[in-house]
Amino acid sequence: MYITDNAVMCRFLVDKFEKVKADLKLQDVFYGDQRKIPRTPALCVEPGEKTRELNGAPRRTSVTMTNYLIVYHNPVTSASVIREEDDQRAEAIERFIHADPHFVDENNEDQVIQSLVTSIESGYQQKEGSLYRASRLTVEAQTQEQLPTGGA
Repeated sequence: MYITDNAVMCRFLVDKFEKVKADLKLQDVFYGDQRKIPRTPALCVEPGEKTRELNGAPRRTSVTMTNYLIVYHNPVTSASVIREEDDQRAEAIERFIHADPHFVDENNEDQVIQSLVTSIESGYQQKEGSLYRASRLTVEAQTQEQLPTGGA
């Protein structure tokens, strides 16, 4: 059975990144964007949109869940060095997502039909008076779900 709840998807991604944060050179992984970032580099997994459309009868639906992976780095010292490190880290996170397109869980079961990083945006973010270098990756995951047909 696939994940069709975006909060569950976000938690799945947090747990997935928590297991490999040392490999990706991340200090912390958080569910949701944070007002304060205690250590960097840090990854925030922010739930986004969930869309659904009919794709079969009776009431089979295609579900697309979007989550945002936001990588923060501070202090912004040498713009060139930090920028390159952050760009490389964002690319490593993208490769990590693409290496497991079905989001296989610890029971070796697929959690989604497919997943894809659809964009990487690079820039800066102000948090609690501090300037952070930030990269935002958009991850889309497709699943499907059979809805109840109703009846009394």
